[in-house]
Amino acid sequence: MSADIGKLTFLDEARELLTEIEESLLALESSPDDSGEVARLFRAMHTIKGSGAMFGFDEVARVTHEVETVFDKVRSGSLPLTTDLLSLTLEAKDHIQGLLDVEDTSPFKERSDSLIARFRLAGGEAPPQAQASPTGEAEADGRRGISPENAKTYWVRYRPAPNTFLNGTNPLALLEELSGLGRIWIRYHDTDIPALEALDPELAYCWWDLLLVTDKGEDAIKDVFIFVEDEGGIAISLISDLAMRGGDSEELMNMIEASRDLGRAAVTDKLSTILASKMTLRGTGVGVVSAQRRSETQERAASSVQSSSIRVDGVRLDNLVNLVGELVIVQSRLSQAVLNKNQQSVRNIAEELQRLTSEMRDYALGIRMVPIGTMYSTLHRLVRDLSTSLGKRIEFVGEGADTELDKNVIDKLKDPLVHMLRNSVDHGIESPEKRLAAGKPENGTITLKAGHESGNVVITIQDDGGGIDAEAVRQKALDAGVIAPDAELTPKQIYDLLFLPGLSTAKTVSSVSGRGVGMDVVRKNIDALRGGITLDSAPGEGTTVTVRLPLTLAIIDGLQFRVGKEFFIIPLPMIQACQERRVTGAEKEVDVIEMRGDLIPCLSVRKMLNIPGSPPAYERIIIAGVDGSLVGLAVDAVVGQQQAVIKRLSRIYQDVNWVSGTTINGDGGISLILDVPHLVRFAAEHFKQFMNAQNQHASTLH
Repeated sequence: MSADIGKLTFLDEARELLTEIEESLLALESSPDDSGEVARLFRAMHTIKGSGAMFGFDEVARVTHEVETVFDKVRSGSLPLTTDLLSLTLEAKDHIQGLLDVEDTSPFKERSDSLIARFRLAGGEAPPQAQASPTGEAEADGRRGISPENAKTYWVRYRPAPNTFLNGTNPLALLEELSGLGRIWIRYHDTDIPALEALDPELAYCWWDLLLVTDKGEDAIKDVFIFVEDEGGIAISLISDLAMRGGDSEELMNMIEASRDLGRAAVTDKLSTILASKMTLRGTGVGVVSAQRRSETQERAASSVQSSSIRVDGVRLDNLVNLVGELVIVQSRLSQAVLNKNQQSVRNIAEELQRLTSEMRDYALGIRMVPIGTMYSTLHRLVRDLSTSLGKRIEFVGEGADTELDKNVIDKLKDPLVHMLRNSVDHGIESPEKRLAAGKPENGTITLKAGHESGNVVITIQDDGGGIDAEAVRQKALDAGVIAPDAELTPKQIYDLLFLPGLSTAKTVSSVSGRGVGMDVVRKNIDALRGGITLDSAPGEGTTVTVRLPLTLAIIDGLQFRVGKEFFIIPLPMIQACQERRVTGAEKEVDVIEMRGDLIPCLSVRKMLNIPGSPPAYERIIIAGVDGSLVGLAVDAVVGQQQAVIKRLSRIYQDVNWVSGTTINGDGGISLILDVPHLVRFAAEHFKQFMNAQNQHASTLH
């Protein structure tokens, strides 16, 4: 069981590291001299290699070893970082990700071999027959890939925590990985093993002292123990700036044994002194490290603050939010029950419970919030690959990466964003030749920006391409029979036609786009998230797509109202105003009202949903808005603000118009949550028809 947990932990962390690798590669494409990103990439690859070998992902370790070897040369400055090498590494990253997703990697071995051969060629590796047959320790180091000039000698003590096996750690695998860094001598200690009757086979009692000659540096040694560093049983000391001789290892190990009662700094000083007197000095001599430098590792380990984050299964988070939602319902019922009671003490308890429930709701929803920037590297990679395949030069700019959204929203948002970016690359940004002819920079830019606005998250995708030809869209709509020949449409209404099924401005069908399939699906997906999407464009300057989304899909603050005996809720952030009017004449499904000097459509909820009964003498009008478009909703009475725990409609009711979900009231009844984006679009479509009919009627009277 513990091994399975360790394997799952590795898979989660390996996928995160692969995302980090992709981010580094994309950053290096524009800044190839950034040594910090090279080091970040190298460290991530090294961690995947070592941990993969530990948990049985041998094919992953085999491939990442070659990538690590090449980037070690890049890190040392002996190999230039080229665009071809970056592209090859992105291929390797995708391949490694695929290896993590399958149990049997044997079908992928041929692909692994091909990548390994290409990396060896990129690293300038000589063919086997061209390699010499060195003798002596220094030459043997060179054969192992260790630079004798840069090799140093370290003393490592590894004392596993007693429960290390329970965490899925294999100490022997760590020692084997450590040996891959260079030449190693190991002294095994079994003095802490208890008598048989007291021995627990699930606990670790053994520990090791090691002498290591490597040119990889102290960070590479730490990477080997990256998953067990919190156990506190690892100490690393540099004892010489040169490579020790193998014949000196026995004496040094004996000295470590004999000096066990001394402090680590004192033992390190003794080891350094012995090596300084025994080794043949090479020019610069042996550098003895100061006690302060030797103890840096221990000081950092002692002063470091443990990570405050833990990995939690997404299903558990969903269950927690569901339970909090049920608690909100119970709290609402309690508050409703004590309204008619005169017991002040019970009311006080209900108010206190309401306060605590609100805080718990906010914290529970906050747990599931993640930065939208977690998608940026994937989207950046998409733009890079598409622009390369289309022969375009496009820079991706991501802003507002720290803007947080519910993880479920982000998961469902990825596909719409991918489609919109593909459109920007294919339709929006022109070829380098066309851009230069138009007086634009050769490189195009696509900017994805996220931020908070009025309780929602607003995401914009903006390109500086050629824009959308409104007349071409209108002609396409005419050819498809979507609009009448005499229809008068504003530019915004014309651009909205692009969200209709089957409508595309692409002159040719490509592997990227052009079939008219996608933007209607994008709108449906955004609507399913209770959001809105608009499109704006300026010919010759570019196109901007704006998406507005709620922060979460679980619990909302809403405004409850009543029509007849039925109760409804509208998300509070969409409410613009409330007013009333006297009912005169027959009730109409679509009417108009005046708001701040402008006429806006007004929908009768009673007529649209076929609710029995007659309207009151005075109707309440709730003004709601989405993406700048307003609609009035005529209702009988406004009840007030209410926290709504959203319950999805079952599949039987998925095609019901105007309703996006339900919630449970405090008295146990049901309120329907209205789909405001759909209502706004319905009102906009019928508002123009209504106004035309009114104008024709007025003309007839005159």
